[in-house]
Amino acid sequence: MRLMKASAFLCCVLLYAGCGQFHQSNESTYQLVGTHRNPYFERGNLHIEKKEYDKAIEQYKQALQLDPDSAIIHAAMGWAYYNMGMLDAAILKAEEVNRLNPNDPEVRKILELLHQQRR
Repeated sequence: MRLMKASAFLCCVLLYAGCGQFHQSNESTYQLVGTHRNPYFERGNLHIEKKEYDKAIEQYKQALQLDPDSAIIHAAMGWAYYNMGMLDAAILKAEEVNRLNPNDPEVRKILELLHQQRR
């Protein structure tokens, strides 16, 4: 059981961190996703730090309205869903991250681990 929790934790950390790539904003300038400048994303991250996952999800939903193709926002939202025990929703978010980053092998590994945990 402990190993399963540890692997699940690692899986979600990789889901969240695995999207650390350059992101093209709507203004056609490149920025690091760590300096996302989306106020809803930043507020969601603050809620994640406080383990207020339901509040984080609400902020991430708003963030996605501003930037629907942001893999890091989808990943963060998946992390919040996972922590709330909403594995199916977390898998959907991981699938979206995979769609946005089809060449990232880490995302595919995470997706497989989530599917294994669901079984």
